[in-house]
Amino acid sequence: MVLEAPVAFWKEGKLEGQVDAAKADEEGNLLLNLGEEWTPYILTEATSDQELGKTSEYRSTYLALARGEFPKDRHGYRAEKDQYLELYGILPTLTLLRERFREVRALQCAEELNLVPLQEFEGFLAYEKGRRPARRLARYELLKPQMAAIVARAEVESLDQVARLHAVDDEEWEKVEEYRTLAPEIEAIAAAQARLECEGFFAGRGEYTPGLFDWRTHEALAEFERRHRVYGWGFIGDDTLAVLQTSPQETEQEAVIRVLTERAVHAAEVIEDGSTSTLRDGEPRTYKAEDGTELQIPNLEAELRERVVAAFGLQTAESTFAWLESLGEIPAQQVVAVQGIELPPYYADVMELSISTDRGDVWYEFPYDEEGKARSQPVSRRPRLTVLVHYNDQKIPLARFGTTVGGWRGEFIEGQVMWKYKGSPVGKRVWSRISAAPIWVPPESTPPRVMLNKRRDRRRGEYFEVDYHTTGPSYASAYGLVAAYHRKYYRSPDGKIQVGGDEGIRTHGSVDYMSLMRRHSHGCHRMHNHIAVRLMSFVLEHRPHTRYGQQPMVYRREFEFEEELYVMEFDKGGYNFVLEEPLVVEVLPGRVRGQVKEPIEVALPRFDREVGAYVMPDGAWVTVDRYGIMTPRIKPFDFDAPLEAPELTADTDPMATAEIAPAAVESGMPTTPPAAIPVNTAVVPTTPTP
Repeated sequence: MVLEAPVAFWKEGKLEGQVDAAKADEEGNLLLNLGEEWTPYILTEATSDQELGKTSEYRSTYLALARGEFPKDRHGYRAEKDQYLELYGILPTLTLLRERFREVRALQCAEELNLVPLQEFEGFLAYEKGRRPARRLARYELLKPQMAAIVARAEVESLDQVARLHAVDDEEWEKVEEYRTLAPEIEAIAAAQARLECEGFFAGRGEYTPGLFDWRTHEALAEFERRHRVYGWGFIGDDTLAVLQTSPQETEQEAVIRVLTERAVHAAEVIEDGSTSTLRDGEPRTYKAEDGTELQIPNLEAELRERVVAAFGLQTAESTFAWLESLGEIPAQQVVAVQGIELPPYYADVMELSISTDRGDVWYEFPYDEEGKARSQPVSRRPRLTVLVHYNDQKIPLARFGTTVGGWRGEFIEGQVMWKYKGSPVGKRVWSRISAAPIWVPPESTPPRVMLNKRRDRRRGEYFEVDYHTTGPSYASAYGLVAAYHRKYYRSPDGKIQVGGDEGIRTHGSVDYMSLMRRHSHGCHRMHNHIAVRLMSFVLEHRPHTRYGQQPMVYRREFEFEEELYVMEFDKGGYNFVLEEPLVVEVLPGRVRGQVKEPIEVALPRFDREVGAYVMPDGAWVTVDRYGIMTPRIKPFDFDAPLEAPELTADTDPMATAEIAPAAVESGMPTTPPAAIPVNTAVVPTTPTP
């Protein structure tokens, strides 16, 4: 049989002949691109005759960064600092993953690592300032030989087998218990450091102290997290600990599986990741098929992961590396087939989708007290964005992701940074435009320092330059790799959606990955970059749209910072897709907490800790309560400040136009009338000249 579009078929880690790509769907196969020039849909090349030449200009940068290259431009400068970009939404290529795998396999020290202290540790360790950590390490080192002596005397194999009866007295038993508390922490730190040292994460950071969680260890752990797409703070615990507990080769195996699974999710054009598969009580979340059958919302990401592992034989680190090596030189495009997954009945080429964003717990109260200290504003329900499909008279939640809503943010007002509540408007809006590698245009209220990036080199030393990473296009843009624009709308008499005004609200990616579950935004709904890319690609793959390509833009802005003039300018916006039928997005009210039930509209001053007061742009002092009400406050008089004579004019000095008698001048009589002394000016008596 002649195949119309033959592609290699992988099964159980082996090539099993070829299948027809043209019949992949009907034969239950999934087409997966292993090539070096794979990108998510939002950065794919245009294919139709009408769209030729409309390829995103950021695509080449994305591919260079995915290959681990650092272009000789601002993109390369930033990427070289970040090093590992998967966590920022740029998937490494298989060639790059293979190079990393080879490097790890060549590490002789990796075979000598003792991961048992990490595998047995169940706590949480973080960098801590002060002398306490060093004292704990010194105490551990003092007790260690004493514990060895107790074990030998008790004739047991380890300290775990030492009982109270083996101790000479209460004091010795207290030492045993103290050591049992110290040892797991110190030994886990030392084991983590040994691994970080082996894999080169301490390179260029100077000496560290074994067993001490110092700042160098914290920084090395943070880089380790970036390499393995761990959302952490550079601490030993949670997801970071789970990765540290596996061998270096196993972490590389997981990276390969993770990247292939992400490509498979895009190839299958699905979004379900298990986040809506169960209810809060653990029971399955179901929907009704057209025949009335109750079906559970699936975890298609997990199913695709299983297919990928089974097809390529990625069950072990050894087999994963062997598969990578078998690929040889990987071309730009290399489409293969694997066994596909069964899609739920609500799937179609065009799906009726909508987005719902729950704002969670919302506090409108001013977040600082009269002394400038943060008020307690606990949040137990964080904002969540839910993707829904309308099917069989149901709204089925397919996936739910963490996001952000507005809060109190700094704005540049009257030459000073002030607090302003930036809300996320409640109600229904629409997405009509999705922009890949978007441009963020700073509002006029943006503080100048935010638009600058600090650089240093040997020739110029430390200096500032315009921050084009934040404006974009860049994975580090304020809008990340992709943004959907919220617009007001109304329905015309024929029922069609007519797009209205722009309130400046977006749903977009974010490079500030650790802030998503903790902080607020300027009103936008931020998401992890790779999740935003997955979501927007899913929407475009299931909604008719037009590629409009790169947006023309002429923008120039001059601004000053520290008496230096800077110019920000660019001539293109993002790469735009326009939906033929806008997608409805509803922002839910959430739970408004506290005593203030409506947003505070006025800008409020920041607390100046040097003077101990809230200071207005004109220098006036005020107090600010939780309702945002400002009350004038009298400044204390500064007796050490030099006194200045008031400036007199014809309006304030009734004698300014009168002729002063020469005798008065000669006699030393006062020539300024008392009425000219302004209120609040201190009059200090003078000592007569002897």
